[in-house]
Amino acid sequence: MLRGSEIKQRLGAMRFYLLLAALLLAALYAGVRMGNVQYQYQKEKIAGLEQTIDSITDENHKLTKGLNIVGVELEVERLANQKLQTSLKQAMEGEASLRQELAFFQKIMAPELEEQGVVIESLDIEASNSRGYYRFALVLMQKNQKKGMVQGNASLTLQGTVNGESQELDLLSLMEEPPAKLGFNFQYFEVLSGTFKLPEGFVPQRLKVDCNVTKPKRGRLERSFRWVLKNTVQNSTQGNT
Repeated sequence: MLRGSEIKQRLGAMRFYLLLAALLLAALYAGVRMGNVQYQYQKEKIAGLEQTIDSITDENHKLTKGLNIVGVELEVERLANQKLQTSLKQAMEGEASLRQELAFFQKIMAPELEEQGVVIESLDIEASNSRGYYRFALVLMQKNQKKGMVQGNASLTLQGTVNGESQELDLLSLMEEPPAKLGFNFQYFEVLSGTFKLPEGFVPQRLKVDCNVTKPKRGRLERSFRWVLKNTVQNSTQGNT
């Protein structure tokens, strides 16, 4: 292998320095090229990372927006539920107030029954599975602290219209097997129930309940319920005296 001094002697000083400069330039050029390749690679990698960051940022914005929407919906639902609970509470308070007023007027209109503590608590009517048939449930209750036996019988009169003309029907006569009397005998409460068929073309409006109390002492109790027939399979009652 030739040494630098030998190469210098053979080529001469000028040629030796030219060759050395060429080698340096070649090394410099190779370094620049390698640096450019490395720079381009790093630039592309950075661009890919920036694109990934932008994508993640957009997805994060979408998720944040979605969470905000869900939060607003939950807040609206919470406020609506709170408003519904408030309305329900007001309705229950109103019902309690109406019951108190009802008891007050009942005491004025029928003081003898208030003394006995016998009341018509409620009347429910609902459609059965058979078309035109309905079930009724009449609740009688004794509210005295010292409760004795209460006896008597009840009659129910259905008031309504047929072709625009007023008509009254005995509810017991509309039952398939009508009892002779709708009697009651209880100490605390009793539910009188049965099934009846509404005549074709009859539009119910009210149902009047008349209770004849024979024990512990004679007296009468009347109460009228409004019955609104919503359609052929659903109806409701609302009590008024």
